[in-house]
Amino acid sequence: ARPGAPPAAVPLAPAPAAAPGEAWPDSLPAALATKPLAAGVAARNPAAAYEIAMRYAEGRGVAADLAAAVPWFLRAAEAGLAPAQFRLGSLYEKGQGVKKDLAEARRWYQAAADRGNANAMHNIAVLYAEGIDGKPDFAAAAQWFQRAARHGVADSQYNLAILHARGIGIEQNLAEAYKWFAIAAQRGDKDAVRKRDDIAQRLDQQSLTAARLAAQSFVPLVAPEEAVTVAPPPGGWEDAVVGPGSRPKPKTRVPFEQAARL
Repeated sequence: ARPGAPPAAVPLAPAPAAAPGEAWPDSLPAALATKPLAAGVAARNPAAAYEIAMRYAEGRGVAADLAAAVPWFLRAAEAGLAPAQFRLGSLYEKGQGVKKDLAEARRWYQAAADRGNANAMHNIAVLYAEGIDGKPDFAAAAQWFQRAARHGVADSQYNLAILHARGIGIEQNLAEAYKWFAIAAQRGDKDAVRKRDDIAQRLDQQSLTAARLAAQSFVPLVAPEEAVTVAPPPGGWEDAVVGPGSRPKPKTRVPFEQAARL
């Protein structure tokens, strides 16, 4: 595809059939059994499953236990919650709380990416760049870095610029490399600033002017809210507090993780 064109779909290796999720329990540990969470579990609400998973993952109200978080993330992920799919992919990629399985990591990242989760797009790109299928596939990585870069993921912008500058996995295009280095540099990335300035010296004035304009006019795509957020019920997941000043808990967001670079 020409630089700037929408990336083509990247074919994935057939994923192993997913094991069915564990049955929902009839009750919760006392530390988690607020009325809203208990009601959510009784109703098989995937948002409740995600909240329980996050509490186990972060040690909120219970001892941190990633192995205990996994089945709850799985329940939420199988119901289509992108943040849970992203989290589950990350656990499989790192072998945290579950046996490391890069094919499963890719499968869950793909599911989250299909729902607009840009960090999942970036992580798929990194898996391809690192050789998930036996050797690096920079053509596939470039397409996924491009998708994530358009959503504003700075490390994808930097990596895409590297691939354009070197002609790895994508046709060499110094103007595109300059553009993406410049966009990443706007976020305060010192490495991107240095590489942007190096590329500028290799461009003619017309190409440099056009690349600068492209960088200045860049507006990132906005992911759907549900791609990064799981909304709590009205009033939140804690037991209701009667009195002035009580209000719903804020939404739970997927924390941005420092991502790999090429």
